[in-house]
Amino acid sequence: MIHIVRPFLIAAALAFAGATASLADAAASDCDDPSNLCVDPSDGAKWEPGKQTGPKDKKKRGGSGSISVTIEGGRGSIFVNGRYAGTAPVSGVSVPGGRSDLQVRDGSTVLSSGVLTVPKGASVDITVKHP
Repeated sequence: MIHIVRPFLIAAALAFAGATASLADAAASDCDDPSNLCVDPSDGAKWEPGKQTGPKDKKKRGGSGSISVTIEGGRGSIFVNGRYAGTAPVSGVSVPGGRSDLQVRDGSTVLSSGVLTVPKGASVDITVKHP
């Protein structure tokens, strides 16, 4: 009987560990940033809410990357370096590699604004929460 119970306990423990990891992954993907914008950092991207790029940042840009933006609970227009890039959801929007200004608006309401760093050649997923 011990031989039958032991594999069952091991299987149950592995299933529990997998479920716990899935819950942790789901919790990590939930965005609770006060700026209403979350970036997947796994590809080296960085979000700096409330900041703006300067002339030195523009000189350092090189290559390109891309962004995909979804907005939870609403709609919004995406602006990269002051230029209209599309209405969310958008995917595959080309952006310069390096630091760029990013702003998400719903009409005249700014949902989020700051500096997004996109590594050269990276594809960055962005989630914005509509307040």
